[in-house]
Amino acid sequence: MLSLTDRDAVTAALTDTTLNPELRALIGLRVWQVDTDRRQPLGEILQIVVVHPGDPPEVIHDAIGFPVCWEQAEQPGWEWFNDHGSWFELAYVLTDDFGMLVFVPDHPDTDHTLRFNCLGFADRPPTTD
Repeated sequence: MLSLTDRDAVTAALTDTTLNPELRALIGLRVWQVDTDRRQPLGEILQIVVVHPGDPPEVIHDAIGFPVCWEQAEQPGWEWFNDHGSWFELAYVLTDDFGMLVFVPDHPDTDHTLRFNCLGFADRPPTTD
């Protein structure tokens, strides 16, 4: 689990070569798009949460602040959704001034309910397996 709530954490993530390059590019793009007023702390307008394969639902829910993994979760609770292939991006508008981006890996070890919900909204061509 990765939770980015300030510019230092974002910088650390962007320079962490162990993180997936596509994920780093997505984080960098979204922060660049949202962080227009450098005088305001980033954590007052945006939180980014990165789910990792194997993260248990309780850890995910603690980082996000509400349930997104279990069957009783209010799905889809996101404001908008993007399918980036190996990553799903869920955007939550929590107040008029604060939002959260959650990046979910399309990986077999990702929480099955969360991944299933994401795959259900992904606009992908059918596979021929």
